[in-house]
Formats: sequence, structure tokens, C-alpha cells
Amino acid sequence: MKSVLVLVLAVFALVLGEVSANPAARALGNSFADVYEKVAPSVVVLEVTRSPDAEDNFDWQSLFGGPRGPRGPRAEESEGSGFVIGDEGYILTNAHVIEGADPEKGVVARRQNGTRLLLKVVGVDVKTDLAVLKAEVSDLPAITWGDSEKLRVGEFVCGIGAPFELDYTLTAGVISAKGRSNLTSTVYEDYLQTDAAINPGNSGGPLVDLEGKVVGVNTLINRLNSSLGFAIPAKLAQTVSEQLIAQGRVVRPWLGIRIETLADQPALQKVLGLDNGVVVREIFADTPAARSELQPADVVVDVDGDPVASARDLQLSVLNKGIGAMVKLKVWRRQDGGYRTVSVQAEELPAAPEVKQAAARPGPFRPPAPGSDRAGDPFALFGLQVQNLPDEVAAEMSLPAGGVIVTHVERGGPAALAGLERRDVITAVGENAVGNGEGLALALGKLAEGDGAVLLVERQGKETYAILKK
Repeated sequence: MKSVLVLVLAVFALVLGEVSANPAARALGNSFADVYEKVAPSVVVLEVTRSPDAEDNFDWQSLFGGPRGPRGPRAEESEGSGFVIGDEGYILTNAHVIEGADPEKGVVARRQNGTRLLLKVVGVDVKTDLAVLKAEVSDLPAITWGDSEKLRVGEFVCGIGAPFELDYTLTAGVISAKGRSNLTSTVYEDYLQTDAAINPGNSGGPLVDLEGKVVGVNTLINRLNSSLGFAIPAKLAQTVSEQLIAQGRVVRPWLGIRIETLADQPALQKVLGLDNGVVVREIFADTPAARSELQPADVVVDVDGDPVASARDLQLSVLNKGIGAMVKLKVWRRQDGGYRTVSVQAEELPAAPEVKQAAARPGPFRPPAPGSDRAGDPFALFGLQVQNLPDEVAAEMSLPAGGVIVTHVERGGPAALAGLERRDVITAVGENAVGNGEGLALALGKLAEGDGAVLLVERQGKETYAILKK
């Protein structure tokens, strides 16, 4: 890999107009040319005919100056990119490139030499936006996988694809960041960021290093700055493609928990006295986690000895485990005031697991009008009704005396949005215990507009949290 010094020398030579006489600049230019000559034969342009009823979720035509207005129910043609990954005609691309493809006309690959190949779909994984196609030939030149884990920010990379239907265009830049997430609705995000141009038609093409090895799969992300490009790391793409080829689908381990990054909840950080970790917000029924000693409100700080600071860290750590693997989670538990290790045996992620908490439905909630009889009622402001927890009920629920039980949550109100449920028992607000409804009302009444309160909640015998925002 060429050093930063080479780039500095090349730029300096350009300024002086001495590129032709500067060996460093010439060497850099030759490196890009070598990459193109090595990789381009393995790249294909994908011609996709979409079914007349396929939805187009992005109006490319109006974006680039074409006519606006609704389009009739006709077949649409589009182009994307892909590249050969095996000696049996397998081709990798983005799932969204072939989404809605007409099953009768299929997908056609156009090679650099002009030949055209009809492809069949081997497997699609929408969770990573990857798809594998296959041509019925075995003499296609396959690209070589690189190591995206060792890739460093600042390294040169090149993309090859068909931006704006301009076939076999090479763009070059550097890796400008790694581990980007929360950019799309894709479930598993771990993007490489680059300033190499990635435009419509580049999607599915390879991002390669200066040795011509694939370090990522270029992915166009709409609505983001066009000067930034993103790519799925080679490690993830290789793992997914191998499973799609072997079995037509991706088998993933899971634990069955809903999690969130502790650092995203400053109020919760203060209550727990922890800076980093991943909070277990919910454990789904009949899952590996439900059959373990893991509890809601546990804060996971490492997996098998490797620290995790975010929900993404924990997710990727579990994804790297095998089905049936015993995953050891180091957790901090509030009741214990310390750490413990909990083992959870990973199982296969069901085809359509109920892994998301149902969103609070919007409703007719209206806060009390100023000057009304309920204007000073803090519970009314949050759409919440409570009553003191009787001692005998507390004993039945194995709770200490004191606390407040939720008797009603108004649909669409702040309490519903916080995830509070009927029969939840609120035992503390922040670091302060709540002994009765008057104490809870006093604590909530002190909140300023925009503030949030961390409520410690007992739910069905387990402890969890709700963050109530005013």
C-alpha cells in the first residue's frame, strides 16, 4: 500500500506541473491503472427489468431533471453493478439493485467485453442488502477478497461500476471512516465510508484496495451528501454470500433481547453510575435469553471478554458466534450493585421473529388545558393514572412495601411513548425511591419542559426502566 508520503509528493508535483517527471506521481497513477485492468474483467453491469407493479421508492427521474408526475404501469429498466466472486459463475450485488425484477425477463449481466449473460437469483438477504446471482458459465474471472478488518482510515480505495449508465467507470479516494451505522433501514449496518464517488449505478460494485482486492460492496445511500460513499465491509459480504450460495439463505444466531446503547441515555447513565455498556430493555418470551439468568435492566459490558460499548457492538459480537454457542455476557446488575457473568446459548434467528417492541399507537391524548382543574396534575400531563401499591399486593408480587402501581396508560401520551404498561410498579425516580403516589407526583412535578426522568419499574417480577419525557 502506497504511503501518505507518495500522495504528498504526487500533489506537490501536480502543483509544479512536473507530474511527467515525478516517479512517485507516476507510480501512484500506474497503481490506479493496474487496479482497473485487474478488476474490471470481474465487474458486470446488471440490467434489471422491473415488473410493472414494482414500486420505485426513489424518484431518480425528477432528481436529475427529468419530467415529474406519476408514471403509468409499465416495465422499468435500471442498471446496477456487481462482481464475480466464484469460479462457478456466482455474482454478488446489492439486494436493492434486483428488487422487483421481472421474474420472466430476469436479470442480465453485461461484461466488459460486451457479452451478455442471463442470471438467476441464488439468494437475497435484505438485512444486509446483499444478493447472489448465478450465470450458467464457469469461466468468469473471480475477484479476490481482501481483509476489511485490517483496512485503515486514510488508505486508498477504488470503486468500479456504472454510475449514471456510464459503464466501467473507476473512481478513487480514501477510506474516510469505518463502522458507520444508523444510515438506512437495513438491520445490520457496519459501513465503510469513502470519498470515492458512489452514484446511481455504482450500487453492488466492488470497492477495492490498491492490490485489487475487494474490501467492500458499494452501496448508494439516498438523501446523503453525494461527496460521501458507503460500502458493506468485505468480511460481512463474504460471510453472507457464502451462506447464500450454500443454502440460499443466511442463518444467524440470536439471543432474543431488545437493547439500547447506555451512552445514548445520559439520565440513565447518571442513575446507574456507568459510562458505557448496553442496556437490556426487554427479553422476548421463549427465546435463549428468556431461558437464561439474564434480566431486563442488566447492562452488558463485554461478550466473551471483549468490551462492548454500543448496541451495534453487542449485535456484531453475537453475529460472529455459531448456532448453539454459549455466549458469556458480563453484566452489571443494579440489585447486586456489581458485576456477574451470565451465559446464554445462541439459537437460530427465526424467519420472522417478534424482535421489535410494538410502537405506541398515536391516540387522542391531549394534555390538560392551562387553567383547567387538571392543569396542575402531573399524572394528567403524562397520560398516566396510578395508585399506591397495597402492602398485601406488594407481598404477592414479592416486592418490598411501598411503590406505585400503574392503573392506566393513555394511548398516545408521554407515558405510553416511554413504554410504561398497566400493572407496572414504579419503585424509584432516578436515584430516589418512591414510596407512594404523592412522592411520584412531586418528582414528576419538578421536571422542566424537555427534561426526562428515569423510572425504575418492576414488571412481571423483573426490573426494567422507562424514560419519561416531558
